[in-house]
Amino acid sequence: MWRVKLDRLCTLEIAYSGAFHVVRPYGNESGAGWGRGEGVVSGDRLAGTVDWSNHPSRRGDGTMLPNARGVITTEDGAEVLFELTGRTVFIDREGEEVGRQLVMLLLESEADDYRWLNNTVCICEGRYDPTAAAAHIEAFICSSEV
Repeated sequence: MWRVKLDRLCTLEIAYSGAFHVVRPYGNESGAGWGRGEGVVSGDRLAGTVDWSNHPSRRGDGTMLPNARGVITTEDGAEVLFELTGRTVFIDREGEEVGRQLVMLLLESEADDYRWLNNTVCICEGRYDPTAAAAHIEAFICSSEV
């Protein structure tokens, strides 16, 4: 029997710096967006500063599909590239606005201390605050056990 194990990797606190651009060229809510930002990553295994950009798609129901990429510069000067994809759900089943993020995080680095990240996948959950244009995301390494 396979079991999935989640181990905490880090917390990402990211925010857009400058405007976030959205276009809806099809006469409904679907479209695309683009923006860039900065942030901080904190955790025992991965910590540093973040520079990133996001080019999400927007579904007809207003859900955003993040397509964020960037670089984490660790406290010891290493660079870890990342890709963050998934869903940001703004309306829940009860019609409340939530900004819930359900995302996957992939990381890559050539630095010896972070090469182990090249073969990991992280499952994340967080919240996006549209008023602050900022997100708080908890990242967990997903592994399996037999």
